[in-house]
Amino acid sequence: MVAGGGRLSRLVHPTAVVDPQAEIGPGTRIGPYCIIEGPVHIGPDNEVLAHSVILGRVRIGTRNRIGPHACIGTPPQSIGRFPEDTGVEIGDRNVIREFATVHRALDPARPTRIGNDNFVMSGGHVAHDCVVGSGCVLTNGAFVSGHCEIGDRVNISSPVGVHQFVRIGTLAILSAGAQVGMDVPPYMLVEGRNTVRGLNLVGMKRAGIGPEARRQIKHVFRVLYRSGLTLSQALERLEAEDLRPEARRIVDFCRAPSRRGIMRGDRGGGGAD
Repeated sequence: MVAGGGRLSRLVHPTAVVDPQAEIGPGTRIGPYCIIEGPVHIGPDNEVLAHSVILGRVRIGTRNRIGPHACIGTPPQSIGRFPEDTGVEIGDRNVIREFATVHRALDPARPTRIGNDNFVMSGGHVAHDCVVGSGCVLTNGAFVSGHCEIGDRVNISSPVGVHQFVRIGTLAILSAGAQVGMDVPPYMLVEGRNTVRGLNLVGMKRAGIGPEARRQIKHVFRVLYRSGLTLSQALERLEAEDLRPEARRIVDFCRAPSRRGIMRGDRGGGGAD
């Protein structure tokens, strides 16, 4: 159903196929040959470009730009049986470019989620049961496997593969070609195979993290990655210190439950200057 009818219905191209169950908000444009199937809810002022496919229990906020040829809500790539009534939730002001894919969840109670102001570039993939924060960039051919948690303002370069159940902390950056199979703490810069090389210093400055907080984050990095301590020893030492919330976020992340373990460093001497 196109909300408002009349003039608004003309925003749906005549070649688009829109299910009667679907709810299309005012000001939303549906381009040529799009398929909107099932109880899809698309809020106001979105643009769905030609040949895009949106299926099932998908809820999309406002002012998103999707496609062309994007697929959202398609079945999870999971071996075995899974429920049909699972979904996807997408917030506001996201750009999901051509041939990107966002798969619906396995768990009916927990949809695949994408927050606000994200940029999923051409061919990017967000698998079933993932939670992506806000302000993230997934570049061309960035692949995020099932059940991953991506914090705010994470940058995933091309081509990068992220293993199932991995957590990526806020403002982390995964460099081109990285192979990510372990959890990445906030602010870290990852290169190669499961290796933290340094800190995302430019990203922290752009995010407005002040000099004192950045100094403490550098200190936490050195204790975790340059002191020679084990992870548990480093965390025990850091928990006894008076850290600002930005630096404390790293410690809390490393203490949280992890299916994949915390990514370690290369034992080199640089990375925090």
